[in-house]
Amino acid sequence: MPKSADKTKGSLNKPAKTVKKIDKSIKEKITDKVQKAIEYPRSYRLDAELMMTLIATLERINQQAPRKISEARLVKALILLSKELPDEQLLKAVKEVW
Repeated sequence: MPKSADKTKGSLNKPAKTVKKIDKSIKEKITDKVQKAIEYPRSYRLDAELMMTLIATLERINQQAPRKISEARLVKALILLSKELPDEQLLKAVKEVW
């Protein structure tokens, strides 16, 4: 084989490896960003009436649950339940708390 053919083959392989490394690093960065977004804590201000409703619901659920449930876990469960509620019902609830 001529020397020029060896150089051509070698140079063709190197960019492919570089592209794979770039693709992998981009995927890792995107994955890291998604995980970081999920891990950030959120805080919301609740007025006294909503807090009392949350506490009453929490006490009611904890009487039936085998293990104690935290306020955060209850809020997460309520958010998941909101997927199944009709939009009209959610809008009505939003208007009530406004």
